[in-house]
Amino acid sequence: MKHSLTVALKNQSVAVERFLRVVRHRGFDLTHFQLNMDDGQYQVAMTVDSDKPIHLLTTQLNKLVDVRHITLENVHQQAM
Repeated sequence: MKHSLTVALKNQSVAVERFLRVVRHRGFDLTHFQLNMDDGQYQVAMTVDSDKPIHLLTTQLNKLVDVRHITLENVHQQAM
């Protein structure tokens, strides 16, 4: 399943590295990634793909000190 998320991160390059490491370690494939600076923080728009439930990723991302908030925008069912 593909999931679209928007994540607000602290304005630190190490925050982006930590964030991407969690995505990789949780077994999600990054299919789209866009990084913008807005109001002094990074705004990440991304799409991930995995058979795993999305809450496994969002729960871990919320534990990161650098993450301000996460928004799950929509869920796409993969065509069979």
